[in-house]
Amino acid sequence: MIIPIPQLTTFTLLRACRPSVSRPDPILYLPIGRSARSRLVRWRLGRFTNMREECPCTTGEFISRDHFLTCRALDRTFFDALPPAPPGIHRIDHALNCLPDKASAGPPYFWSALLLLLHAIDCLVHPLAVIPPDPDPGSLWFSAH
Repeated sequence: MIIPIPQLTTFTLLRACRPSVSRPDPILYLPIGRSARSRLVRWRLGRFTNMREECPCTTGEFISRDHFLTCRALDRTFFDALPPAPPGIHRIDHALNCLPDKASAGPPYFWSALLLLLHAIDCLVHPLAVIPPDPDPGSLWFSAH
């Protein structure tokens, strides 16, 4: 059986994902654990999903960044905690763009929800892997203040 692969109709350069590329991405130096940083970087680079697989949420849709916005397998409260995104911008991308430039600014109100959401997505796209939860999402940054 041949499974059709969703075709990408547009390409986005990495520099289009961030409002400014003149300085390093904040996700590279914010106080977070290694696995959480890996998820943030993989999301930013678009390497989080395998778009050739059907989502385990049983809707019949292929795994994609856009599908996560409506996926029934993900807790909606995580998305509701993220800042509203402008039209045409993915909500998780917008949340990453809203991160402060300096760790000293403190974590944004949605920080823990963002980390929990990306962990849930990681578990969803790797159903056979045992991915331990982060001990306390965001605690490294919260405890730094």
